[in-house]
Amino acid sequence: MNIFRLAGDVSHLVAIIVLFLKIWRSKSCAGISGKSQILFAVVFTTRYLDLFTNFISIYNTVMKVVFLVLAYATVHLIYMRFRHSYDAENDSFRVEFLLVPVAGLSFLENYAFTPLEILWTFSIYLESVAILPQLFMITKTGEAESITTHYLFFLGLYRVLYLGNWIWRYYNENFFDQIAVVSGVVQTIFYCDFFYLYFTRVLRGSGKMSLPMPV
Repeated sequence: MNIFRLAGDVSHLVAIIVLFLKIWRSKSCAGISGKSQILFAVVFTTRYLDLFTNFISIYNTVMKVVFLVLAYATVHLIYMRFRHSYDAENDSFRVEFLLVPVAGLSFLENYAFTPLEILWTFSIYLESVAILPQLFMITKTGEAESITTHYLFFLGLYRVLYLGNWIWRYYNENFFDQIAVVSGVVQTIFYCDFFYLYFTRVLRGSGKMSLPMPV
C-alpha cells in the first residue's frame, strides 16, 4: 500500500458518500444519472466476486463491501425511494453502446480466459466509461449542482491518484498492469474538460456549473 493508492481509495469513497448523502439529505436525485450508478454497481459486482475466493486483507475486504453496499443503496434511492425526482428524460444515454463493446473486449483482451478473470477485466473496461451517462446528462441539461460536481471531482481525483499509484508501483515494484493503466488513462481523459470547468467556475463560488449546451 502506497500513499497514492490510499489517497485514491479515500477519494473514491468520499465521492460515493458525497453522492449518497446528497440524495438522502435533499430527498432528490435530480441531476444524477441512474444509468451511471447502475453501471458502477455492475463494476463493483463483477470486480469483487473474489470476496468469496480470495482474502487479501481486512482493509481490502471492508472497502469492497462498503463500495458494494453504497453502490446498491444509491441505486435503490434513485429508482425506488426517490424515483419521483429522477430525470429519466435527460438520462437518455444508450448504455448498450458501452456494454456490448466492453463485453466483447473483455473476452478478447484479458490475462486469463477464466470466468473470474474475464469478469474482472470487464469491470476494468466498464469503469473507464461508466461515467459517460452522467457527463452526457450534464451536457444535455447544460448545468450541474455544485454537490454533483464535487462528486465528479473526487471521482476524477481518484483516477488521477491511481495513475500515480501505477507509476509508483512500476518504479518501486517493477509492476505494470497494462489493462488497468490504459483503462485508467482513458477514464481520466474523460474528466479533463470537467476539471477545467470545476476549477474555473465551481470553486469561484457559483452554486451551479453551467456547461455548453449540445447543438
